[in-house]
Amino acid sequence: REALQGVLSRLKMEPYRSRKLRLRDLQEINPESLQSWTPRAVGDLPWHFLRKVLALDGAARNTNLGQGGSGDQAGREENEGQGDGGEILPHSNTDSRASLHPLDVLCAVLLCSDSFLQQEILSRMSMCQFALPLLLPALDSPRCTLLLWAMRDIVRRWRPHSLAQSRGFREESLVLTPMPTISFVRLGSCRFSKSQLLNEVLSPAQQHHDFFVHRDMESGNVPREIADGLVEIAWYFPAGREKSDLFPEPVVITNLRGDIESHWLQFRFLTEISSAVFIVTEGIGEREYALFSSLKGSDIKYYFILNHESSKQTETQEFLSKLAPVLKLSKQHVLEKEIGTNQEEFTEKLCSVIGSIMNDHPKQMSTESMTKAAWAQGIRLDEDCEECQTASTCAKEITAEIKEVRHYKKETLTLQGDLWKGLSNVEREMCRLNGQGDIPTEEYKSRLKEKWLQIRAQQHECDLPDGLTKFVNGIGMLSPRAIHYFLKCMTFNLDCIARGNLLRQQPGPSKLPKLNESSSGCSLGVEHFLRELAQFYEAEYSMMKEGKIAKNQRKFIHFPRLAADLMLEGFPMELVDGDASNIPLQWVTDILAQLHAKLGGRSRMLVLSVLGGQGTGKSTLLNTMFGLQFAVSSGRCTRGAFMSLVKVAETFQPVLGCDCLLVIDTEGLKAPELAKLEDRYQHHNELVMLVVGLSDIVIVNISRTWPAVLQVVVHAFLRMEEVGHTPTCLFVHQSVKDAAAYEQNMRDRKYLAEQLNEMIKAAAKMEKLQTQITVSDLMGDTAEKHNWCLPGLWQEDLPTASVSTGYSERVYELRKDVLAFAIQHSVYSIPKDIPQLIEWVRNL
Repeated sequence: REALQGVLSRLKMEPYRSRKLRLRDLQEINPESLQSWTPRAVGDLPWHFLRKVLALDGAARNTNLGQGGSGDQAGREENEGQGDGGEILPHSNTDSRASLHPLDVLCAVLLCSDSFLQQEILSRMSMCQFALPLLLPALDSPRCTLLLWAMRDIVRRWRPHSLAQSRGFREESLVLTPMPTISFVRLGSCRFSKSQLLNEVLSPAQQHHDFFVHRDMESGNVPREIADGLVEIAWYFPAGREKSDLFPEPVVITNLRGDIESHWLQFRFLTEISSAVFIVTEGIGEREYALFSSLKGSDIKYYFILNHESSKQTETQEFLSKLAPVLKLSKQHVLEKEIGTNQEEFTEKLCSVIGSIMNDHPKQMSTESMTKAAWAQGIRLDEDCEECQTASTCAKEITAEIKEVRHYKKETLTLQGDLWKGLSNVEREMCRLNGQGDIPTEEYKSRLKEKWLQIRAQQHECDLPDGLTKFVNGIGMLSPRAIHYFLKCMTFNLDCIARGNLLRQQPGPSKLPKLNESSSGCSLGVEHFLRELAQFYEAEYSMMKEGKIAKNQRKFIHFPRLAADLMLEGFPMELVDGDASNIPLQWVTDILAQLHAKLGGRSRMLVLSVLGGQGTGKSTLLNTMFGLQFAVSSGRCTRGAFMSLVKVAETFQPVLGCDCLLVIDTEGLKAPELAKLEDRYQHHNELVMLVVGLSDIVIVNISRTWPAVLQVVVHAFLRMEEVGHTPTCLFVHQSVKDAAAYEQNMRDRKYLAEQLNEMIKAAAKMEKLQTQITVSDLMGDTAEKHNWCLPGLWQEDLPTASVSTGYSERVYELRKDVLAFAIQHSVYSIPKDIPQLIEWVRNL
């Protein structure tokens, strides 16, 4: 504890020991958001790690101080002149003492973070292919902690060899998937790096990646102060390539930091959960023999990796012979790594041994099922708190009733089925009057209004089903923290159900069209429950407005307040229902009004949106830029549009010219599952028109389908030009192999500008506009200035591939460009506040 206090003091993290850091704190936009910020002192390291890991930067674990050169120093001094103003990323005075070990920084940050930030940190670490903390050492508590909740959000996809022929795959939550576990521990000191050896086992030489921090990495040679006793976990996943895959099925690798003599509890835990334990040691004597003799009767396999000196060889062999009957050892259980041994050959030998363990049908255990072993050893769970348990129980009561998604949606979420689609069609016809024919206009409008009211009355007559009542109780009656747990648990459970549905429909290319058609029907998320609440709310509001019920008879009047609270906590809220292609206008209006009130009337906002084809990384881009939580890779298909709120630090609001950012994520345009819908063009046009109309900045993801996507975007920009609203447009070319190839990119930009001009001419002709409009008139010099090339998200097309460093760096530069535009924009334009935004939504 003394060491912990010293580390927290040097890291300037003591204030967060009781008031835990939240994700919302780190999402907040402040002056630091515009800086290429470099740690100059030990106190900068936590913020450096958090910023980098949220941005999926592979350099997040680097704790070297002062790297980056004089340019960064100058920028730093300029920042310090402004004062920190209570920012979340404070500057520290230069500390001349040595840096800290990356794992010490990680342990300190996790200790000072709330459970939801811990979850986000581990999810991003997993994307970067960093080994994750499984057991936190007993730092501020008498017991170690198993980080189960923190890993709940992690989903991975792989192709086992059993599915290689059918081209099928598995996509599952890592905490729920049983796998064999191979553990590595150390007894005494050792001259070679156990962690470096594991990195070589997990990644072939040509794709080498440092899953585990080791002594030869930058800042990996700093002595650990608080991280001894940490157990890390990493996974190997096959890609379905029998010649190059190390193992045919996934395998879990765990790594105990420190000597097992000092961390016997963690070692015993590993013996309970593992199929095999590899013990790295320099030699075995009387003391070591006594220690291992206590493991007699254990049914797991023990292996020794010996790196002994010649002087200890005879003694080690003698005690190994005595241990053989106790631990059921044979010659195959001892691997000798003598001085001068070829590292590559030894790694191959170790992989071969692990392969033989895998072939021997080892026991398989999920992370969730490790809890029994943890409790037996007196290890606490991060899920043990009452709020988490209550919320989990509430969520299970709802999701346990869902046997088949389509049936559940039809029986329970009845208001958003045919009734909602019928209502949407009537509302559209009330605007367009396409089917009027010879009927007088007023009479036709009257008929439509009558039909609209009939549907609303039908909706109003429905009672809240049991599942929805439980959902309302979950978000309305629990504490704010428990609500957060409840919605997370709902999301995990629903995503698991969705993945199961898709998996059952899977293999075979011939089934792909059917899969695309049904992916929307299989989709069930928290947004569907909130959408149903929206319909109950709107139906009741309509009945009150028509005088059918009195205001004091309303039962659902508090729903928008609950939804606004969720938005303030960072949950994305549905703006456009992609299934019915409709905005529940009164619902959205009242949520935004509640939000305006909760922000104290200070709601000037910059609206940023993203458009593009399906699978072009739109949600990931926004999540990486702003630390948001739009759904990605959840086994579901995003439909419609979702909005998320990002706060601006009070001291930075005058500079940025707004109080917050409203970030809008949209469904993939030209998605395969929409190809057979009759009104797909209308659906996309409406969606893009709304998003462009609301936005100050539109990011357009350029991909293979870019001509079709850009056509829709150009039409929207033309119509916005007519009403005097021209947002800034940024083009982002994703997965560019050499994003730094200036000449090639210049040619691409020129080509894009030419294509845009042709599209604008064609669109202007269709819109019957006589004036000659060019891309510069419509989008400024966007094709030249605001044209970004990003490398692919992943280094390789493998389940074990890490995020490209270039991707993270370019996204960070793009974020700075967006914020710089916001500052420039604030000089000549007054941002919309929420009441004005509501008016825009109504008009559009």
